[in-house]
Amino acid sequence: MAQSSRPPELGQELFDTFNTELQGSALKATRNAVFLPQDLGFYRSLDRGIAKEVDACSSRVLSLTNRLLDLVSTGDSSSSRSKGKARLEHDDLTDNFRSSVVDAMDQLLERADICMDEFLGLVKQPAIAMNPKPAKAKTQKHTMTASGRLDPALQHASHLPKPQLKFKRKADNTNDAPWQPSLRHKYNAQVPLGYDMRDDSDENALSSLHPYRYEIKHIEYPAHMFRSAEPIPPKSFEETPFTWVADASALAVMLEKLRGAKEIAIDLEYHSYRSFYGFVCLMQISTRDEDFVVDTLAVREELEELNEVFTDPSIVKVLHGAESDIVWLQQDFNLYIVNLFDTYHASKVLDFPRHSLATLMEMYCDFTADKRYQLADWRIRPLPAEMLDYARSDTHFLLFIYDNLRNALLDRAQSRAQSPSDAPSSSHTGDPQHALVREVLSRSEETALRVVEREVYDAEDGSGPSGWDTLARKWNKGALMAGERETPRRRIYKAVHAWRDRVAREEDESTRYVLPNHHLFVLAEQPPADIAGLLARFQHVPPVVRRRARELLAALRTAADAPDASPAPAPAAPAPSQEPMQVDGADAGSPKDTPAIDKPAGLWPTGRARGTAASSALFGEAPAKGPGPAAAGPCTASRSSLFVMEGSPSTADRRARRLRDVVARIQGALAIAPAVPTPAAAAALVSKDESAVEEEVEEVPGQVVVPFVPAAERQEVRPAAEAVQDTLVVVGAAQRKKRKRAAVKAAADADADAGEGAEEAAFDYGAVSNILDEGSDHEPEAAGGRKRRQKMQGRFDYGNFRAPPKAQNEPKSGNQSRTFK
Repeated sequence: MAQSSRPPELGQELFDTFNTELQGSALKATRNAVFLPQDLGFYRSLDRGIAKEVDACSSRVLSLTNRLLDLVSTGDSSSSRSKGKARLEHDDLTDNFRSSVVDAMDQLLERADICMDEFLGLVKQPAIAMNPKPAKAKTQKHTMTASGRLDPALQHASHLPKPQLKFKRKADNTNDAPWQPSLRHKYNAQVPLGYDMRDDSDENALSSLHPYRYEIKHIEYPAHMFRSAEPIPPKSFEETPFTWVADASALAVMLEKLRGAKEIAIDLEYHSYRSFYGFVCLMQISTRDEDFVVDTLAVREELEELNEVFTDPSIVKVLHGAESDIVWLQQDFNLYIVNLFDTYHASKVLDFPRHSLATLMEMYCDFTADKRYQLADWRIRPLPAEMLDYARSDTHFLLFIYDNLRNALLDRAQSRAQSPSDAPSSSHTGDPQHALVREVLSRSEETALRVVEREVYDAEDGSGPSGWDTLARKWNKGALMAGERETPRRRIYKAVHAWRDRVAREEDESTRYVLPNHHLFVLAEQPPADIAGLLARFQHVPPVVRRRARELLAALRTAADAPDASPAPAPAAPAPSQEPMQVDGADAGSPKDTPAIDKPAGLWPTGRARGTAASSALFGEAPAKGPGPAAAGPCTASRSSLFVMEGSPSTADRRARRLRDVVARIQGALAIAPAVPTPAAAAALVSKDESAVEEEVEEVPGQVVVPFVPAAERQEVRPAAEAVQDTLVVVGAAQRKKRKRAAVKAAADADADAGEGAEEAAFDYGAVSNILDEGSDHEPEAAGGRKRRQKMQGRFDYGNFRAPPKAQNEPKSGNQSRTFK
């Protein structure tokens, strides 16, 4: 007999060695895969040998993957993978790798953990046996949570048309649209519809708009709510009647059955991904004997009739975490609830460590729901069986949980009443045994009084749950948070955020669908230059962005080109020194050589507004002051936008403060010079004969030119002459007119002939540049600087990024058509 090629069985002694080799092989394969080139298809087209080897390797990997999927489906007859749906092909491997392979491996590992826990005895026993019959217990559905991610087709059904387009009452998504109740008939009314019950003690002023505010505040609860009773266990799903309500006749039958119930459980399934404010897709109602699932997309306009039961104070309405449900019922169906018992508040009063509905179902019912369907798209019709069972489970066990919580509240209140040192802290008067139940009912009343309160988008400050500042703080983007200084990056971020909010309201889509949050930050930190750059920022371009890409790019450019609204605050100017000022070059220790000149108190003359002059060389003398208003000249204005007159009322305090900062900086940077001597007195300070200078000094109106004289060649300091007001002082070399080249050459030859055989002439310090002139604004520009700036002005530059070249669509090099096979 030929030897079998089947590998030997893996025993305990060989497992460690096999595990080590397996991890080493997997690590080696991962390292080799990293070195594969990105353009592998290009190399395949050049060499057929490489193409054959790649195809062979891909086939082996695909075969191994399918074998692993078969292993996962082993022993799970209810799984869809056992029906051949898990077979992967080359075409769908990239798209379905995570949902088909990664999730399958997670499920396999989860099952291994469960088996290990059962073997070690770590699985806890049920607290309450819901199904005592063993045969029934084995067939009970959803007793264990499935692992892995939800099928993308169930989470986001992108192929479905928007059902809100068929609603009779269209959604109003305007930013400043206030909510107003539109109830047509008020069932179980104690006061007429429209009764205004205002209470100054209420913190929420909008609660006065609640039509059933008076009925909720003056309710008389049924006596059976304060009596301990044996909990009524629910029947199994198979034994409980179930009704799908999708038309008016089925709704009327359900309403008739609800009128005779003492307690009902209510829950909602909401959809908010393809709508701005969202809408209710499903309503689950359960009594002690039957479950109802209402298709709210089909009977949306008829559901207001349920107020007859929902507002009946003799019927207990049991919900869990009803803060959102109360608002959704009002927003979509004009439904209100009187006599609410919120099991979430009961778990809080009882100090449970966790307060979710899933925790309560595990605690009291030994039922674990598949919470993956909590994020499913509830617009799908018809609903899959798994989603329908999940929706039923939210209310099927809720009345049994209510019985246990009510008994626990009564028992704990009774035990506290018997212990004076452990008295209840509730403020309710009456029977102390009912204190905790009334505490839960009081909190439930506040929940039932909630009304629709729509948020107003604040584009300036970015506050609120959906504001740009709130989002930046949540993502820890410090440069994009609200601050004193406006930066280009934050300006672009605010513009894109405002565009997303406006488009989402116009198209009735959620902001996450229009533009996800992480893409919003990418556009703010790396703004694109054109449409191609904008679309390249996305791995999968959102449909709304693809349709309105030009509009988004225009918003980006507008924000990038906008000037800064609030410049950075100027640094504080140094305080002017009060010490006497001395002339440069004088010895500080000999005041007799250089007389001290006191520094004036301010830069601007007193008696006038800062920054103004007594006369103008362009417009003439200023009008004389008098008791009446000054007559404005042909080119004068009554007030200045830049300088604010002292003592005059001005609303531009911020602009005046900026002006004062600028003036302080100017005063701190300038040094006030001493009184300027007359030209005749200044000429005596020059050590050499000025007549020898052939160049004519260019006289500038309004300026007095004082040549710079070194300290060693200065003569005695004469008393300063009378100061010349409103005169600019230029210290340094005298400005000389340009001479013709012939005259310059003749002067140079004459100096050369005169210098032959003569003594070396004294160095003329006034004929050369000095250090005071270096680096000034009067130096000529570097060669090519003006041409470079003129060239850059023609380019389109915004947002600190350059525009692409004009010939972007032209191929740069190589064969771009990829025609090789």
